[in-house]
Amino acid sequence: MNHIIKFAYSFLTDGLVYVFQIIPIYILARLLFLECKIKNNLADKIRPEHEFVLFGFVIYLILLFTQTFVVNSGQNEIRLIPFDIIINQIRSMNENDDTYGEFMFNILGNIGVFVPIGIFLKYLFGKDLMHTALMGFYISLVIETVQLPLDRTSDIDDLILNTIGAVIGYLLFVIFRKLISVLKKAYLKHT
Repeated sequence: MNHIIKFAYSFLTDGLVYVFQIIPIYILARLLFLECKIKNNLADKIRPEHEFVLFGFVIYLILLFTQTFVVNSGQNEIRLIPFDIIINQIRSMNENDDTYGEFMFNILGNIGVFVPIGIFLKYLFGKDLMHTALMGFYISLVIETVQLPLDRTSDIDDLILNTIGAVIGYLLFVIFRKLISVLKKAYLKHT
């Protein structure tokens, strides 16, 4: 649990500098884009909730970029054997309790960090499950590829777990949306 808290803290604090640098540029570019839509009589296509969620997605991508490219881990490895690290962590958990935390951080961290990708892709672009899984895979592949020359570890397990995270995000969004729809219908029926 300590690893997850440290990562979450690092995820936010390391990225805030970049958020404050990039967000003004994003806002300016987005305002110019929206102004063009208004000039072309497309103002009715502008949805405030969509803009708000898109803004959150941009902040999330900046934070993800910071953690995957800017913050160095001090390791430079390429791991191409699927589940090798996960299996080794499971084996060593019997010998050392600290490994359990590392294992959970590896699994939950790599899945959890990509859950927002699935949610954002479904909400913003209406992607189906296959497209969301592919986009999660491609985004993770780009990250792992760019990390190759950096002092970072490129791991096939991260690619697999990140893709699973995007799929889970998609499924959570679909389930949540369905639940809201059912509750809304039940509420309207009783009023």
